[in-house]
Amino acid sequence: MSQNILRLLVSTLVLGLLTLLASCTPRPGVPATPGSGPTASAPAPRSADELALLDAAIKGDTAGVKTLLDKGVTPNTKDGDGRTPLTEAAYRGHTEIVKLLIDHGGDLWARKKDGETPVTMAAGHTDTVELIRKSMDLIDAARIGNDKAVKELLDKGAYVNAKDADGRTPLTEAAWNNRIDTVKLLLEKGADPNLRKNDGATPLGIATGQGNKEIEELLKKAGGK
Repeated sequence: MSQNILRLLVSTLVLGLLTLLASCTPRPGVPATPGSGPTASAPAPRSADELALLDAAIKGDTAGVKTLLDKGVTPNTKDGDGRTPLTEAAYRGHTEIVKLLIDHGGDLWARKKDGETPVTMAAGHTDTVELIRKSMDLIDAARIGNDKAVKELLDKGAYVNAKDADGRTPLTEAAWNNRIDTVKLLLEKGADPNLRKNDGATPLGIATGQGNKEIEELLKKAGGK
């Protein structure tokens, strides 16, 4: 092979490589291809109401939080750092707002990107810490059918509709584990028979799947669907 032909081949290969590199480099003013680069992992946009709920929880605006929750705004919206209304209200010791958020299904185990949870964020605010811990303990007590503990926790302010990270409530756990007396107690204390887990399961659906007719009837009488 002559030197001229060899030079021509090398030049062609270099030119092709430079063209390929240029095509992969975003040009100024031209957005990156969808699904590539840092935009691929960007969080989904939050609605104005979700942002307003987070802001109200931070500011301690109890009336604003209640209005938005009653409107149906999710209590578990997160910002870019993983902060939820519950973590922020807990951090600032806004106990009444914490109560509202837990009552509407605020995730007690929600983690920020740095690993902080509502209970660790509440450090220094004794009443808020106790409220969160009691509500977490209530789910465990209902799961094992410890009715004495369930009653004591509820009497001390634990929230009957508290949810864990999977959306499980004291009632769904009692139904799943066939705790008939616990289901009765929770319903008497105001447990919502239609709160769904994250997978969509209701207490009644769980009881039906377990084949527990007595719990089924209790839930139906309470308005369960």
